[in-house]
Amino acid sequence: MPYVDERNQPEVQTRPGIFARTIADQKLGAVGATVMMVRAAPASEVPLHMHAVEETVVMFEGRIWVEIEQDKRVVGPGETVIIPPNAPHRWGTEGQDNVRMMRIYSGLEPFKSSTYLAGGPPNLETR
Repeated sequence: MPYVDERNQPEVQTRPGIFARTIADQKLGAVGATVMMVRAAPASEVPLHMHAVEETVVMFEGRIWVEIEQDKRVVGPGETVIIPPNAPHRWGTEGQDNVRMMRIYSGLEPFKSSTYLAGGPPNLETR
């Protein structure tokens, strides 16, 4: 059974102001999900896109606005957002606080099956 210490995973800048550590995926021994710990600086944003798999966002620190289709809300610590497969969505930080969250995808390599409706895919390459 694989054990992963998040602190030993490389952190990747996926977009300006947004950093991620993958803590579960196929390379780490997962067979059905991808999990990332994400931190984001104020004024960070991810453009409109959609994944072929469900995405769950668990908030720990700070606040983000998230828009799923035409529904836009602000969420913070203790709140969870469930984004259905193939639902156009985008998000960004809200306010002046740093954000820390977990993003769970119900499949392996969720970004390979994503569609970017604005902007391009995130950088996921480790240095």
